[in-house]
Amino acid sequence: MIQSLLKRLFLLALFVSPTVSYGQMFSVNDDDERRSNPFAPYLRIGLEPINFSFTGDPNSLQGDPSLGFTGTAAHISFESGGLNLGVSLGNDMTSLSDRNYFDLSIKFVNPFYFVRKPNFGLGVPIQLGTKVTSVRSDEISDEFSQTNLHAGAGGIAQLFFPDKFGITAQFIPSFGFSTASGGLIGGNVFSMRGKARVNFYNLIFGRNLSLGYDYIFDSYDIDGDEYDYDFTGHLLTLGISL
Repeated sequence: MIQSLLKRLFLLALFVSPTVSYGQMFSVNDDDERRSNPFAPYLRIGLEPINFSFTGDPNSLQGDPSLGFTGTAAHISFESGGLNLGVSLGNDMTSLSDRNYFDLSIKFVNPFYFVRKPNFGLGVPIQLGTKVTSVRSDEISDEFSQTNLHAGAGGIAQLFFPDKFGITAQFIPSFGFSTASGGLIGGNVFSMRGKARVNFYNLIFGRNLSLGYDYIFDSYDIDGDEYDYDFTGHLLTLGISL
């Protein structure tokens, strides 16, 4: 699994170089850049209500209950330009009953703007991402452990008011492939990602604060039916610039 993930990270690294291009759409004065840089990286923490539901053939479970659950996970992420690295963790401490949930996601987004104004931008974002998802239960012998690699394109809109605040909203459907640990079982995954950010510049002690919402949907169609699940998450985060 580690070797497979490293291969995916290498492919993602090839995609990251153009992501800084859109960061120059709006100018930032040198004197204010450190104080209220709208493109500063953010550290984000938050909560993620999750619905993980089984969509396969119940007969494929051989009498065992599914790993589906509804609950909340804790989240921490690093966000800089088109790069987002996030980790979510759920267990009894986060209100998950008899479930252990973990995911590690890495996404690169490179937007191509066809409308560029001093305070407004509209374009098409290209996204490439990978996500490792694990769901376990002490009462179920099997586990859900999938690594997916997906790519897609959608729409993005940006509003920017220097030294005050900025708003970004985007939505990206994508399609990819998913494999289990060891690569023995695989299939397809259809994903949708929505993101909204409201960033307030130079709000507290020269730092930017950010309110964030992410909509996350992954539909797994894995060989064998017993690993066919739909994942829906609503991630609420608070970020501070670094």
